[in-house]
Amino acid sequence: MNRTATRIISLICAFLFIVPVFAFSAFAAEEKPFDNSEFYTEGKYTIHYRVFEAENEKGKMLMLHGFACSTSTWEPIAAEMVENGYTCVLVDLPGFGYSTRETEVADEDVIARESLVISIMKTIAPINEWHVAGHSMGGGVAMNIACLEPTIKSLVLVCPCPITEVTGFAADMMASKPMGMMANFIFEKLTKITPLLRLVAYFAFMDWDFTMDYDLTPLSKPLQIHNTGYSNMITSVRAMPNDFEKISKLEMPVFVAQADKDLILNSTMKQQIADALPNATNYVVEGGGHMCNENRATEISEQILTFIEK
Repeated sequence: MNRTATRIISLICAFLFIVPVFAFSAFAAEEKPFDNSEFYTEGKYTIHYRVFEAENEKGKMLMLHGFACSTSTWEPIAAEMVENGYTCVLVDLPGFGYSTRETEVADEDVIARESLVISIMKTIAPINEWHVAGHSMGGGVAMNIACLEPTIKSLVLVCPCPITEVTGFAADMMASKPMGMMANFIFEKLTKITPLLRLVAYFAFMDWDFTMDYDLTPLSKPLQIHNTGYSNMITSVRAMPNDFEKISKLEMPVFVAQADKDLILNSTMKQQIADALPNATNYVVEGGGHMCNENRATEISEQILTFIEK
């Protein structure tokens, strides 16, 4: 499992030992969750994405969310970017948000999530017109896309999480039905316990006032879709690992924002990114948590705009 998934699931499991058990329930995905929702279908996958169009467009930016998240986590930065002339396309990766759950796709029908995202980009505009942004796990996916499509305009990483390969017994265990049932139990019950979910959100934002005013629904609703937890396990097993030798040879401009109060990424993981991208433009979000792309959106957007427009 990638390290972000491991840390989040460990945290969730720890909390669940101290809370009461609530009745099982799940939400079904809506046909069109948002007014700007679009869907891309390839093989067994239907991928949900949202287009935020800018007037007098200067450029296009693709945005990829982190583990257990969805398009909503990029909304604050997308709003800032659109206001400054950049059309933003926010994608729900397979297994997350309102895209196909990996439990619905047999091994022989798997398409790499990087390939699906690249196909969406190419249906909208030539690949060399895109800036690609990723947060956390989405940062790992974004780095893979940059390796596959080195003509993208730039790579923007916010608290990027390295993606490692899962093999052998660990892979078999994670993809097993018992693990899937446990993961479903965790995700579907956690989202019903508002105080607990708000506490987890605080650890993600490291901002109490923002957390107390935060609308948890965009976070919790997709997690309540049945088999989201199991799908997350399968996604981690099927994930394309980062090849840091290839990443170190990327030639496009790269921006990396790290948060100094990030409880998900440890110093080793941050150093791995820094070592692989020695020529990146770096920025530290002082006092920021792992999900600083939401509560520090204006600050980060200003840095991204300065980076891509210099």
